[in-house]
Amino acid sequence: MNNFELVRTEQVEELNTLAKIYRHIPTGAEILSMENDDENKCFGIAFRTPPSDSTGVAHILEHTVLCGSRKYPVKDPFVQLLKGSLQTFLNAFTYPDKTCYPVASQNLKDFHNLVDVYLDAVFHPRITPDFFMQEG
Repeated sequence: MNNFELVRTEQVEELNTLAKIYRHIPTGAEILSMENDDENKCFGIAFRTPPSDSTGVAHILEHTVLCGSRKYPVKDPFVQLLKGSLQTFLNAFTYPDKTCYPVASQNLKDFHNLVDVYLDAVFHPRITPDFFMQEG
């Protein structure tokens, strides 16, 4: 993997899993890779979203981000994925200090599609004032 350095490797006996932590050299972003025999292929991306006030903007953005993106400009790709994907898990969560977007599928092609949709959503959201009115 170009631009990544392996930081740590550890066997997690309780999960029968080999865990590896990589760091993206240009940005410092960290990736946790877990290798095991589970049929599910899982992916999640998380961002620090510490609140500056009590307006709930992180939760509103969580929903708004999933209202279409540059590559997938449909109004509600999340609902479309729930209906038409082979996903075994698909969601988003807002915690007090972070926002997470996890997906899982047992089908490799479907998994790659889910990851593509979610990455485009979080890095290229199609945010408009209408979405804020709808979600806020």
